[in-house]
Amino acid sequence: MNPRKLLFSVVTAFALLATACGGNSNATTTTGNETGTLTVWLMNGSAPQSVVDGVNADFKAKHPNVTVDVQIQQWSDVTTKLDTAFAGSTPPDVVELGNTLVAKYAANTALADITSKKGSFENSGTWLQSLTDSCTYQGKLYCVPYYAGSRAIIYRTDMFAAAGVQPPTSIDDLLTVGQKLMTKYSSDPNFSALYFPGKYWYAAAPFVWDFGGDIATQSGSKWQGSINSSQSQQGLSTLNNLVSKLSRADKTGDELKQDQAFAQGHIAMIVANGWEVGVITDPKAGDPSLKDKLGAFPIPSHTPGQTAPVFLGGSDLAIAAHSQHQALAREWVGLLGGTKFQSQMVTVGGVIPNTTSLVSLSSGLPAIFAAAAKNSRFTPNSPNWANVESANVLQDMLVSIFTSKSTIPDATSAASNKITNILNS
Repeated sequence: MNPRKLLFSVVTAFALLATACGGNSNATTTTGNETGTLTVWLMNGSAPQSVVDGVNADFKAKHPNVTVDVQIQQWSDVTTKLDTAFAGSTPPDVVELGNTLVAKYAANTALADITSKKGSFENSGTWLQSLTDSCTYQGKLYCVPYYAGSRAIIYRTDMFAAAGVQPPTSIDDLLTVGQKLMTKYSSDPNFSALYFPGKYWYAAAPFVWDFGGDIATQSGSKWQGSINSSQSQQGLSTLNNLVSKLSRADKTGDELKQDQAFAQGHIAMIVANGWEVGVITDPKAGDPSLKDKLGAFPIPSHTPGQTAPVFLGGSDLAIAAHSQHQALAREWVGLLGGTKFQSQMVTVGGVIPNTTSLVSLSSGLPAIFAAAAKNSRFTPNSPNWANVESANVLQDMLVSIFTSKSTIPDATSAASNKITNILNS
C-alpha cells in the first residue's frame, strides 16, 4: 500500500515510532544490557503519538542503553533508496514496507527469514490473511503485519440531505445518486459528485474485481496479465461512465491530495482510506467544521445489496537480513504488533489492526472501513510487482481511458502485455 500524508502530528508519531525497535518479550532472549545503535526506516503514516510514546517507553524500560536512529522516508522514492541500502553492507535494521513491496526484497534475500520465530509474536495465529500473505514468500515468513487500510466512499452527509439522496446500494444506484448531486450543485463549475483522479488505480481495482476480472493470473511460475479480459473491461467501462458523468478531477492527476480537495467544499464523495478523515478535518490541512458532516459506505457492487472487493493495503515491519541487532528488532516489532498497542492503533488511530481478534474494536466511521476490509483482494504476489507499480502501467492505462486517448480494449491490451512482461522478467 502507499499511505499518504497525514496530520503533522501523525507524521511526527511515525518518526518517534521508529525510535523504538524491538518488541514482544517472548520473541527474544535479550538481557536488557545491550548497547549500540539501531537504524530504523519508517514511512509517513498513521501511528498516533500516544501509541508511539507507549511503545517507546516500554522498550526503553528494558533497553535504556540502546540508541535508535530514526530516519523517516517518503513513499515517492523509497524503493530507490531501499534498493541502494540493501545492496550495501550496512542497511537499516528495521524497515516499514508497503505490503506490495515485501516479495521483491524477500526474493532478493534482503530480509531476515523469521519463519521459526512466528509463534513468538503475539496474535500471529489471527493475523489478517491478506497481510500474512504479503509477508510470505515461497512458504517462508519475512515480516510481521503492522496495520491494514481498506477503502470506502467518504461522503458529505449535508450534501446528500440537500439533494434528497441516501448512500447507494449498487453501482447503478451510485450513478443515480451522483447525477442528482450534480444537478443539485450545477451552479458550482468545480463540483464533483464523485471526485476521481485519473491515476487512482487503487480505487479502480474494485470495479475490475467486482465484475470478475483481475490484474494478472499465475500458472506455475508464469504470470499472465489479465486486465484485458472481458470482465476486467466491463468493470473499467462502468468506472469510465461514472468518472465521465460525476467527476471534475484532473484526469491526468493522482489522489495524493484528494482529501485536502474534499475539504474545500466542492466534492460530495471520494474513494478513500479511513485515515483520510483525519486529513479532511485537520485544522491545517482541511476543515474541522466538517467533522460532523462526514459519513462513509462501502464501494457498492454491480449486484444490488453487495459490496465490491477492495484492495487491502497496509504496512509490514521487516528486519534486514544483515542487521546486527536482530533480537532487539524482533522485540520492538513484536511489541508494536501485540494486543496492547494494536488495540490503541484501532481505538486511537482508527486503522485496521493486524489481527482479526481486534477488528471489533472499531467504531463509528472506522468500523465502516473495517467492514469493507472483509471483502478484500491483494495485488499479484510477485517479486516484480513493485516494478509494475513504479512503471505506472495501470496509472497510464487509466489516464489513457479517461482522456479518450485510447479505447478500453486497446488500453487494457497494452497494459496487460506490459504486466506480463514485467512479472515474468
